Amino acid sequence: MFKQMIKKSIHKSQHCNRNWDLSKSIPEDDVDLIVESATQCPVKQNLNYYKTHVITDRDKIEKIHDKTVGITSDKGVMLTNPQTLANLMLVFTKDTPEMRREQVEEELGDEAPTYTEDRLMSIGIASAYVNYTASMLGYETGCCKCFDGEAISKELNGEDPLLIMGIGYPDKNRNRLEHHSQPEHRMPSMPNMRTVAVHA
Repeated sequence: MFKQMIKKSIHKSQHCNRNWDLSKSIPEDDVDLIVESATQCPVKQNLNYYKTHVITDRDKIEKIHDKTVGITSDKGVMLTNPQTLANLMLVFTKDTPEMRREQVEEELGDEAPTYTEDRLMSIGIASAYVNYTASMLGYETGCCKCFDGEAISKELNGEDPLLIMGIGYPDKNRNRLEHHSQPEHRMPSMPNMRTVAVHA
């Protein structure tokens, strides 16, 4: 039974959500657990490659959402990304490991390929933990990396955003692909085409 619950959460968590029930608020202890999944997941040598911004202020969420770009609907219209309009927003920004900051900045530069790769991989792991944890708690999620980073940085004390996640209650009266504020538009969804190679 426990394995079936895990399997159900795995499959449920792969579907992003694009419209939300904003009449509800996520309990603080659920927010804390979701944030813990982002900050306590495995990363290379447990270093701080990223910072997690936790945003519940509706005005700030909408300001950041307004700076998202690059989503084309089923009607060919370019729209903002409504995955970011959820009840809770997490933004992962660039950080430099404290124990190696001097070495990174003086010898390699903060954009050295190795550190960029480690940072992006770490954020990928963190976002997966958030996705799965939120799904286990009964929430829906969505990720966004298409946005005006310079504009959003102004909402984040000048820090560089790399990934935005929305976590929240889905609007159960709507198809999950409908744009939150422009329901006449639906976002495309592709079938799962990932493959596995087994070496036994």
